[in-house]
Amino acid sequence: MDLLPLPLTGPVVDSTQLPQDSLADWREAASRLDAYLARWQLADPFYQRVIGASLLALAIREQEKSPQGSPVEQTMKLAQQRVAGWLDRLPSGSKTDVADPVATATLGLYLADGLDHWPRAFLSESIPAELAERLRRIAFEPGPSVRFSHMVSRPIDYGPLARLAREAWEQVGWREVLAILLFWASLFGAACAVYFLFFFS
Repeated sequence: MDLLPLPLTGPVVDSTQLPQDSLADWREAASRLDAYLARWQLADPFYQRVIGASLLALAIREQEKSPQGSPVEQTMKLAQQRVAGWLDRLPSGSKTDVADPVATATLGLYLADGLDHWPRAFLSESIPAELAERLRRIAFEPGPSVRFSHMVSRPIDYGPLARLAREAWEQVGWREVLAILLFWASLFGAACAVYFLFFFS
């Protein structure tokens, strides 16, 4: 299967022409790119290396044209743009628009085991008919929208009885509290005395 988005037939990048002070950055870019492509778990490791070499060559050419960012930034930006563009072209069975088509296409690709059965379809403009049919059978429905609001905390209102009890407690002094405690203590003592006098044998 051809890699039309990646110009593999273009001139090969001569790494000896790269500046000596940028070689460490390009090694880091190649390592990051390998880790990014390995995350897609292509069933064909040779094809993954071909894609990695192609993307790295494109990043080197882009860096020569416009050296604004670092090699790592240039390489990863290019790789993510190519992958996002390819995912956006994949067929889908969803009838309604989804909030994140790239994430939806990624999930559909994994559910269809697309990269296990057709690893060479990755980043290719030619999508196998069987893979396209599997992707069209997978549909996603948007869930209900969630809205977050900030609520100001307020004290809990327990009703009029709680307010009356609080007001009564605020108006009662220590003398009244001691009198009530003394009353209940004397009542308890009288009950114990009656029990021991008349009911305890």
